[in-house]
Parts: sequence; C-alpha cells; structure tokens
Amino acid sequence: MKPYPIHIAALMGALLFTGCESEAPEVDFNVTADKTEAAVGEPVTFSISHNDMLLTVYNGEQGHNYDLSADFILAGKTEQDLQDNNYRPADPEVRPYKCDLADTEAGSTTVKDNLLEVRNANSGDNLIGSEASIVNDNTINRNAVKITSVHPNWWYQAIRVNTNTKLGSNKTMTLRMRFDKDYLSNIDNGTKNADITTFPVVIRLGGIAENETDVTFSDNTVWDIYWNPHTAYTDYTVDLSRIIKAWEDGTGKKMAKLAYAQFLFTANGNVGYVGDFYVQKVSFGDYDYKAFDTGEAISTNAGPGVVTYSHAYSRPGTYKVVVIGSTVSKKNYGNGGYKHGYAGKVSADEYKYGKVLKTIEVTVK
Repeated sequence: MKPYPIHIAALMGALLFTGCESEAPEVDFNVTADKTEAAVGEPVTFSISHNDMLLTVYNGEQGHNYDLSADFILAGKTEQDLQDNNYRPADPEVRPYKCDLADTEAGSTTVKDNLLEVRNANSGDNLIGSEASIVNDNTINRNAVKITSVHPNWWYQAIRVNTNTKLGSNKTMTLRMRFDKDYLSNIDNGTKNADITTFPVVIRLGGIAENETDVTFSDNTVWDIYWNPHTAYTDYTVDLSRIIKAWEDGTGKKMAKLAYAQFLFTANGNVGYVGDFYVQKVSFGDYDYKAFDTGEAISTNAGPGVVTYSHAYSRPGTYKVVVIGSTVSKKNYGNGGYKHGYAGKVSADEYKYGKVLKTIEVTVK
C-alpha cells in the first residue's frame, strides 16, 4: 500500500543559550502512514525514520490530544505565568452546587430549581407546606427553609440536597443553618436535657455508578457524625468522601455522579433536637480540572533507523496525530567552564534542545 507522507504542522523549536559550545543534534526524522482513512478497529501504522532522537506520539484519542497537552498549552509561558495561573483544562461535568434559599419566594412549596427538598424519608412526600416552610428569617432578613422537628426519633424528616453533579476532588458539603434553641430535649416531655449536647446526623446518598444512568440509593453510611445546635447561623460542614466509600462498598459500584445527599437529624434514645431550625444555604464541591493529555513514548534504544507505531480507533471521527521528535545536547558550560558558569547550580542552560512536530489527520469511519 502506498504510504502517505506526514507534513510539518508546527515550527521547529530550539532553545538557544549564549556561551554554549555545542549544539543539540539536528532533528531529522520522517513519518509515513499506511493509510489516512480506516474503519473502526482497523489498525493504522506509522513508520518513523529517525536519527537517534526522543520520539513521542499523540494519537488524537481522548487523553492523548496534543492540543490539550502541557507541551502545547504551556508553550511560551513564563515562570511567573505558571505561578500565577492554572492552565489545566477544566472538567465541564464537575460543577459546584450552590443553593441559596433567598432565591425562593416565601410561601413557596418547592425550592427554586428543585435544588433542595424537605421530604418524608419513608413515603417520599413533600413536607414543605406542612412541617416545613419557606419563610423570611428576620434575624438576617433573608429567606430560609424552616423545619419544625417534633419526633427526631422517628427518622423521617429528611433534607434532600439535589446536587446532580459529577464527582470531583472536592467532596465537601456545607449547610448554613441556625436553631431556635441551643440544647436538646427529652422527646417525650419536652424538658431540656443538659447531659447530651450533640445529635446524630445520618447521611445517605443517591449516586450514579460508572457506565450507568440510573440513580442508586444506598442505606450504607457512617455513624459517627454529631452536631451541636447553634442559635446563630453556622456552617455545618461534612466531607462526604467516607460516605461515598460506604455507598460504593454497599453497592459494589464506583460512584461517578452524586445525585443527592439526604440528611436525617436523629436522636440519642429519647433525646434529640425538638423545635424549629432553619437552612439558609447549602453548597457542595468546587470546579475541578483534568490532567493534561499525554503522548506515548516510542523506544529508540536500538539507535538510528525506522520504528513503527500502530493504533486502532474505537470510534468514528477525524483524529489529528502528532509525532514529536526531540534531541538534547551534551552538557555545556560556556567559555568559563563548569566552575565559573554552573558550579553549585542546577540549570536547564547546561543543555541545548531541538524539537520538530509533524502531524497527519486520520479519518475513521
């Protein structure tokens, strides 16, 4: 089959340093492909003739796209640029969740965009409009959801936080709340209990596993989260990582997306929080970033000659294949020698580099 020559797509980059005595070897290589059109699953083979250099191939697949690599994105950036900015590509599926009850009108029976629910954990019935309500909290003059806790030992009043986002590295959830009382009570007679000051918080998750689309709810959780009631608005924060692991252990699946987190404020025996409390804001996660795409190194240990690289594409599309040839000189210390030029330092200026990029488009049908 007639080979197709690859064309040079980008300029030859060589870092020139004053005072160096020898140059990096000239970059001299050629690439041919046995085809530029292929069927899904059909290998495309590239033949690379070279003069003993470092070779890297970006085949254009997800994770191996040269335009998303550090070599491409960071080219020309100064040290100060790199210190001041994050150039990693953002993951569009990881979105921070934010619910501000100020965005929901007082008297509403649902929270705007259904970002949060107060529901019966057993029946699934909406409790906003009966045991919970959207009100203006005059302590801050902002709307909040007020929940009246009467029987925390019944384990039914659930705050469901509908996150609906892909999991990122930040798995922290924060509920901004206040309580009308800063103590717990005997549930049977309403008297203050001075001995127990914290109530158990039970968090269960609904998640979507990798390679699935349905939400799976799991009772598996952790049992060591306790909170104190505070009468001033307080950020109650929990890292969901351990609870996500409990979900995964219970389902035997790997969670890809968190659909919701469901909170129950329960009791220590017959002691729990009885009275009104308010939820004003809830947040979860943060923006996340992907790793830079990477290339595949091609071994040239045998010295100058021809090496081959083959790849079969699993999906139709047009792929930009980038082959990089690079060379590096021996150490150079300038006219003053090592003692005067580089003693006591580690510097890239000890070397000279050469680099050439060549590209070809492969169409897969």
